[in-house]
Amino acid sequence: MVSQKIYVALLLIVLVFSVVSFTINYLMINEVRNILLKQELVLSKVQANVSELQGSINSLSGKTNELSNLVKSLQASYEELSSKLRGVKYPLVITDSIGRTVYVKYEPSRVVSVGPSLTEILFSLGSGDKIVGVDKFSNYPPVINELIERGVVKVVGDAFTLNVELIASLRPDVVFLTYSAQIEKYVKTLTDLGICVYVVKVEDFGDVYNAVMSLGIIMNKADSALELLSNITGRVMNTYTRVINYLNTTGTPRVSVYWEIFPDYWTLGGNTFQNSMIVYAGGENIFGNTSLSWFVASPESIIDLNPSVILLSYNYGMFGTPQDLIGMIASRPGWSNITAVREGRVYVLGGVIEDIVSRPGPRLGVAVEVLARILYPGAYNITQVPSFIDENVVSGWGVPLG
Repeated sequence: MVSQKIYVALLLIVLVFSVVSFTINYLMINEVRNILLKQELVLSKVQANVSELQGSINSLSGKTNELSNLVKSLQASYEELSSKLRGVKYPLVITDSIGRTVYVKYEPSRVVSVGPSLTEILFSLGSGDKIVGVDKFSNYPPVINELIERGVVKVVGDAFTLNVELIASLRPDVVFLTYSAQIEKYVKTLTDLGICVYVVKVEDFGDVYNAVMSLGIIMNKADSALELLSNITGRVMNTYTRVINYLNTTGTPRVSVYWEIFPDYWTLGGNTFQNSMIVYAGGENIFGNTSLSWFVASPESIIDLNPSVILLSYNYGMFGTPQDLIGMIASRPGWSNITAVREGRVYVLGGVIEDIVSRPGPRLGVAVEVLARILYPGAYNITQVPSFIDENVVSGWGVPLG
């Protein structure tokens, strides 16, 4: 078994590499491309050494030192890239998440954000004062609601329908869109009107880091983006290290998790940011080995995989009270024998917590901290986890929600 030190080293490698692996093309593209090539070479060496580590436990000590040196090399090239990004100049050319080349003529002063995660990122970067339009689900930070009420910020639609005329009337320098099949049709409409559109597609943690860095570059907030990523990474790493140490010292087995985001049986596979949340919280998603993102699972497969914890998204009460949802789970044929149901480890995520765990944005570190406490309360001296988990419960656990 690979030691705790290797777990932490591997985590650092994944997180740091994710931060610097975004696609960017602007006036300094040749320098950046060369640096990214260095990243790929270093990563390939890391992957080769990890394979050797797994195959030869006798050389563990030597390989640990080798990995440590490679991590240092990766960090050094990361710092080199960071220094380049601080010199962003306009106009710039940057590639968005769906491969479009986007031209940003000057530093944006008027921005429309379609996606709660993007709105949170912009505020975290210090660019919240540039926002003139948002989607109807953007509700954090709380000041956004006040700005909407005062008419300073307009609501331009949601994840499915956009008010193109309203967006155009706001004269945005750039529109940030969270990708969806429904939204994609609006990209051409907006660009035909001469509006700069940058599309962000987020599935896993690496995509989140790329989004933070890309928005930071476009908004001339590269330093703030690096600081934000450092904060997210630090919280995730601290949680992961604590949980792994708890598992190793107590001999506690890893918790298997089934997460139902919508009734009936809508869940998440390995190619999602929520799967990464579970992993960094020390758990195992029962569908983590699938290459799917979000999909409908068969009830029989869930019974066979026998999760020890079941998480349910509250969906703002759309499908009933928390007890209604738990009762629905318990009443399903054959589900009374599932370990999570039998041992009373079915939890409903609601309130602010539901937003935090369902948004791939700046509060990823908070989400991981919350999940870790649900999965391993013993690691945090929590005696009992209630069936409904909202901001009041989590605040009582001492978790900062900002």
